Amino acid sequence: MPESITEPKSSPTPRLPSPPDRRTFFRYARIALGVGLISLAAYILWLRNSSVSSRVGYINGTVIKLYAPIPGVAQLKPLEPGQALQKGQVLGEITNDRNPELETDRQNLVTRLAQAEAERAAFDAQIASREQVRSQILSKANNQQQLEEQFFQQGSDRTRNELRQAQESLAFAEIEAKRYQSLVESGAVSQQLADAALSQAREARAVVAAKQNELQRQRASLLAIRQGLQLDSARTLSIPELRLLDLEKELVDLTLKRQTVNTTIQEIRLEIINIQEQIKLQKKALIKAPIQGVVWSIINRTGLLGIPLTAGDPLLEMVTCEDTWITALVSERDRNRLRVGQQADIRLLDGSNTNILGRIRSIRGGPGKVTAGTDVAVPPPDLVRNELEVQVSLLEKPPALGAGNFCGIGQSVTVNFNP
Repeated sequence: MPESITEPKSSPTPRLPSPPDRRTFFRYARIALGVGLISLAAYILWLRNSSVSSRVGYINGTVIKLYAPIPGVAQLKPLEPGQALQKGQVLGEITNDRNPELETDRQNLVTRLAQAEAERAAFDAQIASREQVRSQILSKANNQQQLEEQFFQQGSDRTRNELRQAQESLAFAEIEAKRYQSLVESGAVSQQLADAALSQAREARAVVAAKQNELQRQRASLLAIRQGLQLDSARTLSIPELRLLDLEKELVDLTLKRQTVNTTIQEIRLEIINIQEQIKLQKKALIKAPIQGVVWSIINRTGLLGIPLTAGDPLLEMVTCEDTWITALVSERDRNRLRVGQQADIRLLDGSNTNILGRIRSIRGGPGKVTAGTDVAVPPPDLVRNELEVQVSLLEKPPALGAGNFCGIGQSVTVNFNP
């Protein structure tokens, strides 16, 4: 039986829009494109009016110079720009075996010390001589006083004995006078004998009184002698006493002069010690890195044999990654839209498109547009008219700004300041 042939079913053909529908579609498309372009232009205009961009920007840092601390022959270790350094790392040394100025000062001080010591020895000899003479005078004065005291003591003893004898004679004379007076009353003797006895009694009483006065005077003189006084005549100083006073004054003056010389000797010795320490320090001084950073440039290459330098000659320059910032040049017309502390977006122009956050720390313009000092790694160019120098602190430090890349100093950037 013949097979029947079935025709395949064809899919329905899509219905094309009618010409009026196509015109409506393109009209709406054009409207949407126009609105998009207007929105984009408005956004760009808004960004341009709200944010500020730098014309020129680069990373900057502070340069620290290392100087020769002492004169001498400097010898640095092999160093190259970009080499990382640790704080306190020894970079080389300066040696100076001879320092004529300090050595001359030391010799002068040694001479002054010898003169002062000789002067002190002379004062010591003079003081010893004066003290010896004073001792001799004091010894003679003590002997004289002892002799005078002995003399007055003997006189006092003799007068005491004479007073006792006079008192005994007075007692006997008074007894005789009373006896003769009783005999006169009884008529045994004449009145003339009784008067003679009374007269002898009165004379004996006067002798006793005189001896008592003499004894008191001798006792007072003895007491005065023991105290170094004189009562028999007007008080005058003897030649030994005058000489003793002169010696005391001379000893006081010599002692003060010796103390002054001793003070001078102590000061000179301290100066000699200080100069010896300076000579010791001046013979050799190590050159150390004051901070952790990177070698920026080597001013004096010393080589293996070293080069002679004077104190204060520059050796090399360093920068530290801890003290870097952005220097950006901005039009002065945007001054009112900038403020210290304002946030900034920084983009590195090294091909990595690394973005960094920053903050404005200073704005220099008008009278402040002066050339920065030599301690800045990248001094700003002569600012064109109507331009500001804005310094931006880095809030973060990416690896691209590490020591191996000179901390990024000198690298160009673009800076956008957010409103």
